[in-house]
Amino acid sequence: MHPVLKILVGALMVTLGVYSTLGFWPEVLTFVKAGIGPLMVLVGAFIVWLESDELKMRREQKESSQTDGMQRQFTEAIEEETDKGPEQTPVQEGNTCAECGKTFDTERGMHIHQAQKHE
Repeated sequence: MHPVLKILVGALMVTLGVYSTLGFWPEVLTFVKAGIGPLMVLVGAFIVWLESDELKMRREQKESSQTDGMQRQFTEAIEEETDKGPEQTPVQEGNTCAECGKTFDTERGMHIHQAQKHE
């Protein structure tokens, strides 16, 4: 459907809605007054949920910043110990291509790589 046609249909619906409401104006006001209470309940519940989530996030952020400081100290202590120890060469895990040294998680991945790149 073309956007202009949609706009015209929407404008027609607004016009018909306003015209039909004029005859039932007191009922419409009663309906609006009746809807205020439930609307306030929904908005209030949303605000409570939103702000409680904000408090929870702040608490978690504060706890994580405290543990980050402790973790940083622990990491520095580990690095100091490893600096003092004998040098070790890193061990490669997984399957390594003998020709280019690329490491793969599976043997099948390594075979596919070798078939595509080295044959």
